[in-house]
Amino acid sequence: MGLSFIAVGWTRGLSSRRFIGRYKSLEELRDVLKLDRVTSATARRFYLFEECPPSESCLWLLSFDIKLVKVKRSKGSSKPYRKPSHEYTFIKEMLYSRLCGSVDMSTYVCFDDESFRVRGYLDLVAPGFYKLESYHVRPYDGKTLDLVRRALEEAVEELAGRAEQLALRLRSLRPGNRARARAGALKLVEMLRSAIEVARTHRGEIEGLGLAGVESKLGGALELLEGALGA
Repeated sequence: MGLSFIAVGWTRGLSSRRFIGRYKSLEELRDVLKLDRVTSATARRFYLFEECPPSESCLWLLSFDIKLVKVKRSKGSSKPYRKPSHEYTFIKEMLYSRLCGSVDMSTYVCFDDESFRVRGYLDLVAPGFYKLESYHVRPYDGKTLDLVRRALEEAVEELAGRAEQLALRLRSLRPGNRARARAGALKLVEMLRSAIEVARTHRGEIEGLGLAGVESKLGGALELLEGALGA
């Protein structure tokens, strides 16, 4: 069987039958379509990725659906499950620390297969109520390549921007009022260190995407934040 194409984008209100010749099953991801071929309609409508052979150095597309999450038992709590909310933010933080870019709130492009990290978290908070898939891919066309670049650039900019804001806040607070800001800064330091490690490991792939200065921007943000912590 040949390699497939992965289509991502806005699918709400659209029939999957129009694009893949059948209705999707309940076990399939909501906002991802797996195609055997590319048509002019799918090329216009979606961002397209081509699956890569396992031996090739490509990106990873990770997507998940969360139906429900467990509710922590507390006095007055009657429902054992609720709809997901901050879980999406937690996963975003986790994946940004691995230098993944956000395509949307439940789909990310990464340099490594980070699905095991997300799966470990979802097994704890939403056991039996989530779907998760990862695909070894390359951008199919220029439109999708631009999407990948933007997603990765936004991740880098957000990490660096948060470091600058936290550094300024730490320097402006009196020592006795810095505890909460310091805790957030220490967490961000670990995120930056992790992202820098990924950037160093995948320097060639990052340059191949046409992205410049990723390591230096993250490294500068880390140095700024560590300086503020030590001040």
